[in-house]
Amino acid sequence: MKEKIFTKIEKIFSERKAPKKLAVAVSGGSDSLALTLLLQEFCQAKKTKLFAVTIDHKMRETSSDEVCELSKFLAKKKISHQVIAIPNARIPTKNIEAKLRELRYELLSRFCTKNKIEFLFLGHHLGDVAENFLIRLFRGSGLDGLSTIKEVANHQNIFLVRPMLDCTKEELQEFLLSQKVKWFEDETNADERFLRNKIRKFFDSFPEKALIQKRIKNAADEISYMRDFFDEVMWRESKDVVLFFDDEVVIDREKFQQLNEKIALKILAIATTKIGKKTYKPRLEKLKKFYEYLTKTTNPKLRDFYGCTASFYHEQISIKRDLRKT
Repeated sequence: MKEKIFTKIEKIFSERKAPKKLAVAVSGGSDSLALTLLLQEFCQAKKTKLFAVTIDHKMRETSSDEVCELSKFLAKKKISHQVIAIPNARIPTKNIEAKLRELRYELLSRFCTKNKIEFLFLGHHLGDVAENFLIRLFRGSGLDGLSTIKEVANHQNIFLVRPMLDCTKEELQEFLLSQKVKWFEDETNADERFLRNKIRKFFDSFPEKALIQKRIKNAADEISYMRDFFDEVMWRESKDVVLFFDDEVVIDREKFQQLNEKIALKILAIATTKIGKKTYKPRLEKLKKFYEYLTKTTNPKLRDFYGCTASFYHEQISIKRDLRKT
């Protein structure tokens, strides 16, 4: 496993300038902890500085105690460790999982930007790919949602790197056991009020779990190829319809109305995700309602959606950041 992950990291950096600093998001769970220890070994060999970053979400009574123990462990390993607590005022009470995920990415990206770190490593593994696929399938996602998790993705000018997508959770835990390293188990992982935990329990019921997860990843990979082909068609068809600027997207409404609906929806998804500074694209059902308002309303007025506002003038649609919600 170690050789497999190191080979992936080497390949990633063979196409880019080797960095002097890396960051890794570490929670204390087996996935991120295994990645952190593997990265430490890699960084020592490459004379690269490693920064471990933990987001304390304060959603569990034991989280702060676990963070303290994690800090002691990383200090013994001589790994620089930064703990960032989510402000009490920003702790969500609704749609908790999704909003916490957005907050984590926001805080992690801010840390990397402040410290001039271009690469943030994340501990997602094969099980996460399979779980995400089923979650999004249940929620009615299209090509974008069902596409596989990318090994390298750009988020607010930070490269998110996931080198363990072909590794099972069991492999990562076996690695930690071989190193005599303990990890924390999040007790909320057993809470079946969360869809992810129901799916995780479903996978655990199969003796051939790893094979099933691998097949799901293969399907998600194929969907990614289909999505990339569709994107080529979309950009070709929309070159005279939409203009992207740093803080605004301008759409020719008449030409937009004439586009194939799937192409138009993809343009809207990209536009609102970029301008709203979101990590993930909006859900398809809500996006369709926004699209129908933009294209079919006779006298449209200012409309807000997904952290953006859409205004209308001279047969053009202007999408900007909704500053009222920042």
